Amino acid sequence: MLGAGSLLQVLLGLVVVLALIAGAAWASRRLNRLRLGAAGSGLRVLGGLAVGARERVVLVEVGGTQLLLGVAPGRVQALHVLATPLALPEEERK
Repeated sequence: MLGAGSLLQVLLGLVVVLALIAGAAWASRRLNRLRLGAAGSGLRVLGGLAVGARERVVLVEVGGTQLLLGVAPGRVQALHVLATPLALPEEERK
């Protein structure tokens, strides 16, 4: 049998491990967001629209070219390359 002191020590250890996992997940998301949003990456998601339960249409800018992509589980397909890029409001360009 475990005594009250041993049980408390195990619970505190569990809380510390869970806090470390949560901190690592937060830091990972934060670093990825900074890395992906860096100037000069040349790739931006401009918008998206759900067209089904698990299917989406996504507008992506690569360099100066805008692509319309169909995204489904296990598949991404280029639907159209826009000859004239869509004009975006100022707040979305950043």
